[in-house]
Amino acid sequence: MNILTNRTAKTSDYYSRYNGFYYYYNKLDNKNQMSTSRWLSHTNTYQTYIVQKGDTYDSIALWFYNNPTYYWIICDFNRILDPLKKPKVGSTLYIPVLGTGFKYEEY
Repeated sequence: MNILTNRTAKTSDYYSRYNGFYYYYNKLDNKNQMSTSRWLSHTNTYQTYIVQKGDTYDSIALWFYNNPTYYWIICDFNRILDPLKKPKVGSTLYIPVLGTGFKYEEY
């Protein structure tokens, strides 16, 4: 029996961490649930950044995107699972360029 049905992708006209994720309808509990099986693809256009002392993911997002709430874009693209952990000084981060139409890949 197929429990998860009605696969639908959420999309919007603004940058959202939920764009590209699939929703399913769960027949057992009669609720929608979200799949978390996608990353931003490394085929997206990006630039590199060397982490400096005092940097956090939201401060880097503020610098590049003028919006600290876009930290999730940097974390997702770099496969960072804990955005509250400070980035290692001297490490290289890949910063996706906004406005290029993000592509996702399954993991």
